[in-house]
Amino acid sequence: MIMKIKSLYLTVFALCAMQLFSCKDHTLEEFSLEKADPVTVSAGASSGIVQRDNDKVTIRVGIGLSAPALKAFQVSLELNQDTIATLIANNTLQNTVMLPAGTYSLPNISEIGYGVDSAFFEVKIGVTTLERFYGKKVAMAVSLVDPTKGNQANGARRTCLIVLNTQDIIVAEDIHYVSITNGGGGILNITRGVGYTVTSAGVTIPLGIGLAGTPGNGFTIKTVLNSDTIATLVANGTLPQGTKALTTDKFYADTTIIMPGNKTSVPYVMSIPWNTMDENLDNPIAVAIRIVSTSKHVLHPVNKTVVVLIDKSVSLDNNSYILGDGTGLKAEYFTGQTLDEGGKLPSVTRIDPQIDFDGWQPIDGRGDDWSSKWTGEFLAPVRGEYTFLQDRWDDGSRLFINGVAIINDFTAEWNQSRRQAKITLERGVRYKIEAHHRENVGGQQAKLFYMVPSAGISEQIVPKSQLFPAP
Repeated sequence: MIMKIKSLYLTVFALCAMQLFSCKDHTLEEFSLEKADPVTVSAGASSGIVQRDNDKVTIRVGIGLSAPALKAFQVSLELNQDTIATLIANNTLQNTVMLPAGTYSLPNISEIGYGVDSAFFEVKIGVTTLERFYGKKVAMAVSLVDPTKGNQANGARRTCLIVLNTQDIIVAEDIHYVSITNGGGGILNITRGVGYTVTSAGVTIPLGIGLAGTPGNGFTIKTVLNSDTIATLVANGTLPQGTKALTTDKFYADTTIIMPGNKTSVPYVMSIPWNTMDENLDNPIAVAIRIVSTSKHVLHPVNKTVVVLIDKSVSLDNNSYILGDGTGLKAEYFTGQTLDEGGKLPSVTRIDPQIDFDGWQPIDGRGDDWSSKWTGEFLAPVRGEYTFLQDRWDDGSRLFINGVAIINDFTAEWNQSRRQAKITLERGVRYKIEAHHRENVGGQQAKLFYMVPSAGISEQIVPKSQLFPAP
């Protein structure tokens, strides 16, 4: 919307004196005159009109002539920022910043029409620039140089100083701040079931980018991901001890986002694959994301940054199979059928990759009357109700999970169907496991099976990958 501002937003100073010139509209014409005396052009003042739309502020700056122009001519307009730098340095201009290059539009020349004694040129300044320096004044200087056709510039009054008070033009509530909408300016806590969605690939966390004020043309937003921030926040106690900063290869978030035209928000998400979550089952993870630049508008001073803290409980929403890197269980073989009772030491100690034996003799020359014990940990690959089976076990059997005997039939009987038990285990947790075997006489067999029907795991030997030997 174009509006005429009634109050005088612009201050224009001639370096030696200030003079306001009236404007007379004439069509630019050339006339051949027998005699055309040269005129002197001087920097004038603002016409007192400031036009503004959603993108720019347009200012008219006056040019004064010592007499009506007897020929149409041109005068060059030259930026004179050295003047601004000096006035800021010597504190003549206080609370003022020089308008950066590229934030304004200034014509190269001003056309002076035949018969006029004043003219104007327009300076256009981006609203984004005024918003960026809100609370300060912005300034630029323009000099009149090289008038054509023998005319001349007033050496003492050829430069005008343009100063805008941003608070006279911009209302704080209307500043076009760009922010992270979900958690911006703080820590976004992600706990199980809150603040994310689950896919087969992993966890997706919506962050969002928002624009305050009236929208206009589209623009580009750039973000960076900073792991050093996480280390600092852990060190000062803001984040929990043990929180691990994710590197950029462990998650995904766009670093370039496009805000469409006439929109005040755009989706922005970060995605964490399940394998990253599986690598951090015992600790929280965190990511710091910061908007660093936009091609238009202003970064919110606080809400441009978010720290996303993901609790380890979020991993509970994943039930994909965790493949461990186990090597098996510690195996101890004893003479006699009572294991280590009475302080008996094992005759053989080794690592067995699995409990999957049929007709084996671990103690040389001893086919009967011995016993065995396997100890270590079992990494539960999924969440759900497990069934462990020792029904192909000759002879007696026991099975302990975390010290609790879920199967206890240490008799001289073999291959009993009753030797199975159900227990609910959590995905990714390593449980203490201990299995006992008793060989009386006859065939020697021990096969430890498991299944988790709810997770699609059919009956099978407990694999080596999920077993870790006791020390």
